Amino acid sequence: MTLRKHTKVFSVFSFLRLKSPDIRLYQWIYPTAAFSIVFICFHLLGNQFITFDPVKLITEFNSWMGLLVAFYIAALAAVSSFRNENLDEVMKGRAPTLTVVRQGEKITETLTRRRFLSILFGYCATLSILLYIFGILLIHVSVAVPYPSWINAALRISEFCAWAIYTWMLCSLLVATFLGLHYLVDRMHRP
Repeated sequence: MTLRKHTKVFSVFSFLRLKSPDIRLYQWIYPTAAFSIVFICFHLLGNQFITFDPVKLITEFNSWMGLLVAFYIAALAAVSSFRNENLDEVMKGRAPTLTVVRQGEKITETLTRRRFLSILFGYCATLSILLYIFGILLIHVSVAVPYPSWINAALRISEFCAWAIYTWMLCSLLVATFLGLHYLVDRMHRP
């Protein structure tokens, strides 16, 4: 059995593998720019200018994530089953492509609007589920056993990295959501 058969669960991250001159903005650049601003403001400068309770903040985001999971799955189901000829046409302009391996052969497909929206909302649903789980862990898991100083330093670095990952994922979800809403509101109905 090849490793490829075990990677099907990661197909929900296909959004990050799309290729197009414009898509990289929404995959990496906008989320990373938003992450940089948020992370610097809240986590590095926050103690000086902003006071917030991280537990309450994560609790609020988690209640929001619970709603978003349902929205994304409903949007994914709607896009998959909605009868609209425009959705089945290849995207106009510089359409994104996705390279997949089927039966051992690499295939590069130019995406239709339906396929693009399915990939996008699948990514958003996955991110919101992961953020929900991650938020629960950030709130409820802490290490209180005294350890040597080097382990405490490693734990502080791990916590800092966990906050960075959580914040980037949240920014990526926000950017991808706005992109998906743009397509649902405007692009889906154009010929």
